[in-house]
Amino acid sequence: MRFVRGLVSLVLWVLAAPLLLVALARVLPFDNVPPLPLIAPFTPWAGLVALPLLVIALFSRRWVLTVLLTASLAGFLYWTAPFFVPPPATAPADPADAGTLRVMTLNAHLGQADAEAVVDLVETQHVEVLAVQELTPGLASALSDAGLDDLLTHSFTVPADDGPGGSGLWSSEPLTEPEQLRGTSFSMPSALVDVGGTDVRVSVAHPYPPLPGETATWRTELVELTGRLHADETPQIVAGDFNATYDHATFRDLLGSRFVDATREWGSGPAVTWPEGSRVPPLFALDHVVVERDMPVSDVVPVQVAGTDHRALLATVVVR
Repeated sequence: MRFVRGLVSLVLWVLAAPLLLVALARVLPFDNVPPLPLIAPFTPWAGLVALPLLVIALFSRRWVLTVLLTASLAGFLYWTAPFFVPPPATAPADPADAGTLRVMTLNAHLGQADAEAVVDLVETQHVEVLAVQELTPGLASALSDAGLDDLLTHSFTVPADDGPGGSGLWSSEPLTEPEQLRGTSFSMPSALVDVGGTDVRVSVAHPYPPLPGETATWRTELVELTGRLHADETPQIVAGDFNATYDHATFRDLLGSRFVDATREWGSGPAVTWPEGSRVPPLFALDHVVVERDMPVSDVVPVQVAGTDHRALLATVVVR
């Protein structure tokens, strides 16, 4: 009997250890130490596993494990619940004082996204600004052939033959004062767009992923992007594959007190976008539309696009 009890305890601790590690990765105010960046994104899912383990630990009187799992589960709920809280009802913005912008971002997976599917989505969703990451010359040409230039007549593209390095912006309104964030692995172009009479700088985000051995590069590029955004007083919208979720401390530092994640503000749950098209369903919200805190958002939705391992993310942004 003692052997069975010991075996049960061992199994419970083995199962609980990854969950406790996820909780630790999420609660720490930093994520520049491997493997924290690869662990923190599991936060929304860890609570689903923690609950049954907590029940078993409680009824089997494993008190230390019960306390640890209770604290972890409380944290998981606290961190994830805001994604399911809709924004408070507010009076609609006066059209004379505000403009709206339908934004779409898509990681094209080394330029392999289906160009016709992308253009069809732009048309049916009435997209006014499109941000594409991993843009190749071939995909840029295919998008043009599929009619993208007829829908979004202005563009600032930086395609790259190596696949992940290219990015592009398309807009229904003129793109002025184009810029690029320098010194990053992948291109991150930006430009001003007139939205209801207000100049808004729209940027593409695509920092290097936190692969093993590349944590420092990932964090450095996110910090560089953070510095550029907060140094510019112009109203900003940033869309792209951040290679980070809200559970990464570095991403939350990017938001600071000025910016918000459109998905979290909309309150319809985490918009998981990766991995798409594999046996594993999308688990992680790596793609974001980041806006100023005073910009209301609506209709934030991920959409499958053929040919890529990311879902597109769409959001409507109100610029007052």
